[in-house]
Amino acid sequence: MSTYDDHSARRSRSDDELFYPSSAARGSSTYNASGHDPSADDLENTPGPGQEPGFDAGGFSDLSGGATSVMSPAGEFGGTGMPAGLGGGRDPYRWHGGADFGLLVLRLVLGGTFVANGLQHLFGLFHGIGRTGFEHFLTTAGYEHVNILVWVAGGTELAAGALAVLGLFTPLAAAGMLGLLANLIVLDWPVGFFGAGGYEFALVTAAGAVTLLFAGPGRVSLDRPTPWYRRPVLNGFLFLIIGAAVAVVVLVVLRHR
Repeated sequence: MSTYDDHSARRSRSDDELFYPSSAARGSSTYNASGHDPSADDLENTPGPGQEPGFDAGGFSDLSGGATSVMSPAGEFGGTGMPAGLGGGRDPYRWHGGADFGLLVLRLVLGGTFVANGLQHLFGLFHGIGRTGFEHFLTTAGYEHVNILVWVAGGTELAAGALAVLGLFTPLAAAGMLGLLANLIVLDWPVGFFGAGGYEFALVTAAGAVTLLFAGPGRVSLDRPTPWYRRPVLNGFLFLIIGAAVAVVVLVVLRHR
């Protein structure tokens, strides 16, 4: 054989070893259908110095029979690498310190204000005008059947305020507040936004009621196990329609101007 032929043969064998290792070195290793050498895999999976048994260098474990990342346990996070509450929608029972504390403060201030106003209008407490003064105010504003309306309005203030403070039946409480505040905004509209008798205070208070209506009462409340706590937006729209309907009925039917 010539020198050229000898080089060609050696290069042919090298190519065979490079591209077809299973045929060039049958006795040295056995390759499976996916092209992996099981003996090499066993060598790679053998724990080295300082490495925990059962985990490879990438942080994956086959202790449970399948490759599971220690950074993302399938049983806890669903295999997505993120908590189930983040990937599958908002968990209504999950604590959110800032939002829940803010809603608690809003409920206490807003509900307490309505309770105080109800006590002023019905019983004259806190230097209030009492039922007689409240009847005169409603009559001057153009309402009819004020002897009944005083109890309805004052009772709504007391009940809605107390429910808001407790975080109980929050959509109903917020709807009652909005019904009263809508009437107050209509009465104060001619005065304007600013100044004495303007609708500035009523509008800001109504914004707080809308916040409770759609954000819910927060985790520190008695509404936690209820359906409307889990679906605040859906129930918010429903009770917003109810509150608006009651306000329109009072303005159209019980007010003659």
